[in-house]
Amino acid sequence: MDFQDDKILSLCPECLELIPAMVKEAPDAVLLEKTCAQHGSFTVVISTDMDTYRGLAHTPRKVTTPLHYGTVCEKGCPNDCGLCPTHDQHTCLAILEITSRCDLSCPICLASSRPDGHHLEISVIEYALRKLIQQEGSPTPLQLSGGEPTFHKDLMEIVRRSVSLGFTKIELDTNGIALARDPSMCNELKEAGLTGIYLQMDGLRSSVSESIRARDLIGVKQRAIENCKNADLQIVLSVTVVPGVNDHLIWEMIQFGMEQRITGINFQSLTLTGRYPKDMAKSPERFTLGHFMRSIEKQSGQILSADDINPIPCPDPRCGALTYALIHQGDLLPLNKLLEKERVLDFCADFTDWQTLMQQISCSKTCDCNPYPLLENKPLELGDLFLDSDFFSIGYHGMMDAYNFDLDRAKRCCIHELTPDGNLIPFCLYNIKYRNNDVRI
Repeated sequence: MDFQDDKILSLCPECLELIPAMVKEAPDAVLLEKTCAQHGSFTVVISTDMDTYRGLAHTPRKVTTPLHYGTVCEKGCPNDCGLCPTHDQHTCLAILEITSRCDLSCPICLASSRPDGHHLEISVIEYALRKLIQQEGSPTPLQLSGGEPTFHKDLMEIVRRSVSLGFTKIELDTNGIALARDPSMCNELKEAGLTGIYLQMDGLRSSVSESIRARDLIGVKQRAIENCKNADLQIVLSVTVVPGVNDHLIWEMIQFGMEQRITGINFQSLTLTGRYPKDMAKSPERFTLGHFMRSIEKQSGQILSADDINPIPCPDPRCGALTYALIHQGDLLPLNKLLEKERVLDFCADFTDWQTLMQQISCSKTCDCNPYPLLENKPLELGDLFLDSDFFSIGYHGMMDAYNFDLDRAKRCCIHELTPDGNLIPFCLYNIKYRNNDVRI
């Protein structure tokens, strides 16, 4: 396929009407160009170079369609979300926003959360979860989000109710303020059945926190990490990457995650939805998956190469990437260097937890492809290596907004917003088109 001539469907950022767009190659970037008859032309960077863009787009996918669809096709995608039968991927992660209330008013917030938001009632939450199970056939990994979910007065009961319905992987998307202040909350959440937290932490420098969150929250985040570790909760850091603010600090955050011995770290690009500095809409700067791959290679001094980063094969491969690694004696060992890349791609699609992954890989008794002097160039006993190492994951989520929206990517999404009425909507599309129509109960 010649992407320079490839026509795709996108959205007008002003009226959100579906309009045609073209992928074009520029000297230092790949661009998405489109024109709305009413609102004019728009151009946005969608990758670093055409070879990277092509390589990602041609990555084989693993498709599992939903067991049942929630809506029918009437108006045409993207106007029938729920999911409709034009969607080709099931729900790998369901995000349920249990409150729109938050104790921060960050300059950058895709949900536009504020202190005077509203909570969902438990009966509404249970209805949505039951409908999710009906559509999927079984409980999926679940993220309780907001707003700030620790504000919900019934949070413990929501976690317990989710467990009673069969959900076994329940994550809390949080700014960490309440968890830093009250260690007992971490213990109570663990006892209720929570498996981990998705902690917003954009950097280790006060200037970064003040720019993105309007407050220096570094100490708060570190206390939250310590309290959650003491409660034996898994911890994944969520880093919003803003060009010119923290895009040069990717490796610094990865090193911090390794030192803290947490589960992983996930980077997501700034998305121009919700609350954000409006001048960013006119900025030519974008942090795409291609930029992430280049940055991580350069900043790590080739400790992590672009080839160690696997496009996630469930959604459109241009949407996200993942590296599974071991931390052995302080060194980072990407699984791509220990196993065949094709097998690692399978794990990226099917991964459930680290113990399951170890069991799956244990059939590979040794690995002869050992590039690490610290392991003395001897065949690796993978079982022994795994037992003597920490697991660590590094991910990237290329969020879409109305400027860089690609309808094909939305149709392949596997991260879905679970609405109060039990509909499932591709997360990026929900933020762009449906969030303002959401009825808070």
